[in-house]
Amino acid sequence: MTATKRLNLSKTEFTVYLECPLKFYLLKQQNQHMKEGPRGGRDHSNYPSHFKKGLKEHRKLRAFYKNYADDIINQNAPPDKVTVQPILRKFWEQEVHRHQVDPDNWYPLALELYLATETMRGQIDRVDPLSNNECCIVEFKSSERRSGFLYQELLFYALLASESQEFKQTYGRTVSQVGCYFYDSGEWFSKKVTPEDLSDFKLTLKSYQAEMLTGNLIPRVDCHLQIDKCSYAVICTKVPDIMLKKHE
Repeated sequence: MTATKRLNLSKTEFTVYLECPLKFYLLKQQNQHMKEGPRGGRDHSNYPSHFKKGLKEHRKLRAFYKNYADDIINQNAPPDKVTVQPILRKFWEQEVHRHQVDPDNWYPLALELYLATETMRGQIDRVDPLSNNECCIVEFKSSERRSGFLYQELLFYALLASESQEFKQTYGRTVSQVGCYFYDSGEWFSKKVTPEDLSDFKLTLKSYQAEMLTGNLIPRVDCHLQIDKCSYAVICTKVPDIMLKKHE
């Protein structure tokens, strides 16, 4: 990959680099031929089954507020369509609890919010309002087992929102918290983030971007143990050794 002064990273590209630099370069090359933007409009037919299931569940959770917000606010019983679907039922219970705790800041500020700056881009699953003109960046994940580099991912989104002029102009809020809802189990976790956390992460991200621009195609050290788990194995195992710079 030819080095340029501007390297715009998606959240997925960033976390893939943490997983495996070679996988990142393959993904980055693929993304160069695709229009940058929010999810949708892409052919996911050849994607792994767990990925397609995740997209389906994300759509359900995104539509939840349109379909059931009035029921939550009016304290109605969950409709049959919700009770017969375990993921929706658990999400209903979570949202009832959130509304009981803080009804004034229950309804999301945004859902599937795509943001981009000169160096970052990504789609945030949900933004929740908090008191004192603050907000919480929320991700939906199937389970903690599949969350990978979750905290780094959440910091990426928090920094993206904090540096996005669009976000500042539209919402005028400070990101002070990040959270994740695991929809298979119905579990929720959240963590406060400070300006110092975001400043430190920004420096870390810059160091990673500098590494990325070197063009070193280095597979992870235990790559041979990940073949059965990596969706890029079929491709990267065919990359000639001469193209790879091995670990010293």
